[in-house]
Amino acid sequence: MKEMYKVYKSEINKKNKVLLVTLIIFILGLIFGSVYITILGNDEKTLILKKVTGFFSGSNKINFDDRILLFKNSLINNLIFFVTMWLLGLSVIGIPIILIMVFFKSFVTGFSIGSIFACYKSKGIIGILLYIFPNSIITCVFTIFLGTYSLILAIKLLLHAFGKKTLNFKGFMGKYFFILLICILVSILCALFEAFINPSILNLFTNFTK
Repeated sequence: MKEMYKVYKSEINKKNKVLLVTLIIFILGLIFGSVYITILGNDEKTLILKKVTGFFSGSNKINFDDRILLFKNSLINNLIFFVTMWLLGLSVIGIPIILIMVFFKSFVTGFSIGSIFACYKSKGIIGILLYIFPNSIITCVFTIFLGTYSLILAIKLLLHAFGKKTLNFKGFMGKYFFILLICILVSILCALFEAFINPSILNLFTNFTK
């Protein structure tokens, strides 16, 4: 009984360490992305700020066909990202790429937050909250969640390849497939929200800033 407890505790500690690494990479990406707007040249910064204002002001001009296109693009982008990360977990060489993907996702989110704040100053806080909730928050949470499990599997495959650890591949893959299904479902829900609900919410912010 004690041996089983020790093994279980050891597995939990290893997962927590991988989760901690993933969180650190994500937070670093978020920080770098948020401050990146401040180191851009004036021309690049002006272009970004114009795109931000155009994004918010255009939210009230989206018709049904635009929403369908937005839904498709959002869904495809999310699925490509999650499925790619999931597949990388099945390969030893996927370890650094998964970390890069986690960093990239948080960097983009941080850059969006920094750009909105730079454009609208204190009012931008409301715009940031409307922009990230709930889509960006949910996507980021599942990026960390999937990234952690993908890294765990890739590390287990690496240790198994060097004969340092046995791997119940069939048992782990059942959980891994279930995680993929959850990510696909989340991608669909987030794409629906982004296309059919979010534009109306962002339009409220545009009216607030006038």
